[in-house]
Amino acid sequence: MKTVTACTMDCGDACSLVVDTEKRTVRGNPRHPFTKGFCCRKGARYFERLDAEERIVEPLVRRGGAFVPVGWDEALDLVAERLDAARGVPESILHIHGNGYRGVLASASSVFFERLGSSTVCGCVCDDTGIEACLKDFGALNHNAPEDILNADRVVNWGRDLTRCSVHQLALLRKGREKGVEVLSISPGGDGTPDFSDVNVIIRPGTDRFLAAAVLKLYLEAGDLNPWVLTRTRNWPALRGLIDGLKFRDLCAACEVSAEDVELVYEWYSDKGDVATLVGWGLQRHVYGGENVRFINAVAMISGNIGVSGGGAYFNISSGRNFGSWAHLVEGGAKPSRRRSFLLQDLGTELRRADPSVDFVWIDGHNVVNQVPDGLSVADALARPFTVVVDGFMNDTAMRADVILPPAFMFERRDVLGSYVHNYVNLCAPALAPRGLARPDFDILADLGTRLRERIILPDEETCLREGLKPAAVSYDELLENGFAKVNHPFVAFEDMVFGHPDGLYRFPETLHPEPERDPDYPLQLLTLVRGESLHSQIAETDQRGVPSVWISRSNPALTVLDPARDVFLVTDLGAMQVRLVIVEDLHPRAVLMRRGGWMKYGHGANAVIRPSVTDMGAGTAYYSQACRLENR
Repeated sequence: MKTVTACTMDCGDACSLVVDTEKRTVRGNPRHPFTKGFCCRKGARYFERLDAEERIVEPLVRRGGAFVPVGWDEALDLVAERLDAARGVPESILHIHGNGYRGVLASASSVFFERLGSSTVCGCVCDDTGIEACLKDFGALNHNAPEDILNADRVVNWGRDLTRCSVHQLALLRKGREKGVEVLSISPGGDGTPDFSDVNVIIRPGTDRFLAAAVLKLYLEAGDLNPWVLTRTRNWPALRGLIDGLKFRDLCAACEVSAEDVELVYEWYSDKGDVATLVGWGLQRHVYGGENVRFINAVAMISGNIGVSGGGAYFNISSGRNFGSWAHLVEGGAKPSRRRSFLLQDLGTELRRADPSVDFVWIDGHNVVNQVPDGLSVADALARPFTVVVDGFMNDTAMRADVILPPAFMFERRDVLGSYVHNYVNLCAPALAPRGLARPDFDILADLGTRLRERIILPDEETCLREGLKPAAVSYDELLENGFAKVNHPFVAFEDMVFGHPDGLYRFPETLHPEPERDPDYPLQLLTLVRGESLHSQIAETDQRGVPSVWISRSNPALTVLDPARDVFLVTDLGAMQVRLVIVEDLHPRAVLMRRGGWMKYGHGANAVIRPSVTDMGAGTAYYSQACRLENR
């Protein structure tokens, strides 16, 4: 049987899918204008996750150091008892929710625990740094429709690995190249960009702001400025004064890009024609990641490529911008005026310092022990409170639980979701029944709410979906019929350079911070980058056997002292882990590339040796500013 549904994983492509439950196959919906009949490897192999032998499909309760299967009544009664006991001090309850799945109903746990007045987490492990940077610049989070890239003359791909994420953006880029669109990619390398680029520029990781500032310096020196563009800005004199005070050679040295390559980037922007800029999600995961994004946006603006077809700066849009809340329909509890929050990036330390202490933790959609820095500290901190984990695998977080509740997975539950890349909303229709005793998260919370002494009653699913769709002016019936619907947004963002700030003007960055000095004891830089075959930590356990690999350049200075015949270790100021070296050509010589999400229980979790640090804006996580070295032991 074939069902039109959608991918709810944490991916901007948000594909509409056709699922064949008899053949156990997944393919892109050919009728969907963005998905266009194909999907990525992660979606195509999803039945491996659904059918995995090690999947948890019945509630588990920890007893005597081991997990014991129980029925839902026993599990939820136990959880309700512990939750009722903690409700007298709402701050002693902590809710941690991630984007392991997305959708209108996926917000159920956030709505539920807000009504309890629980503590929550703040800070971001994903894209809030770049989002805040774009809001500072443009005054709103928006970009041209992704299809508009076909109208560009040239594309500058500034740091986006399109071979492992956003495969439909890559397809658009390939189609554009067939029409004569040229592509220049800027990155530390090791990401497959040569496969779809005419020119590649290798940059020191995290220093994109200096390359962008150097390009702006060339604009000033050439007097190549459009007076009308400058009238659409609020603070051009401040940026001009900043750039005037900088030396071109110093900017080149800071980003470790040659003057010739900087001039090439300048020529790509300054030549006749429209230039679209793709801004990568990795370059904002540095200490000054917000500045990186803001200076790239500034180049797109100064070059006159904002507010025009074929131009634009693409970071992302909000996947929830087409939806409204259904929280006001919930009965019971009360929305608190204020909630305690813990910084997600330093959660282990935050929990140990908590006063009042945290006695009850609910975690869903987030392998938090694995995904945040200093994961071992988080694992230790979860040993004290009563911890409920909603997950289908015995990952690093589930291992710390007192109760594990098995959720229905994608294709086993209903929802409606949007995208942070395109303007369609998709119906995620259930294609098969949940495996074993697994239940949709929404059902788990609705059931739990009725077991509390002071009950919290959720509306039914359909009521929530219809309420959530109201802002999109899309009917739920239309989605049931068609599987997707387009929401009307301008094809060109900020047309005529009218921006989202109250005065309609653009804002430039006014500061440029120096890159922190390299530590001679840790002279290399660890980049934990996205995988192509699986999403974040949703990795099959059989794929995590053996020693994890890291990729380094043949020019990496570590190779002058390492003995490849002996065991090699990746070492940071927080710890060490054994690795296997893979030598590549097109990678910055100081970069150490590792694919993210491996589980600590198998010795693959890089976050065990990454120290907590916060970016310059948006309370993001500076994963990629982690210094390291490679050594034999």
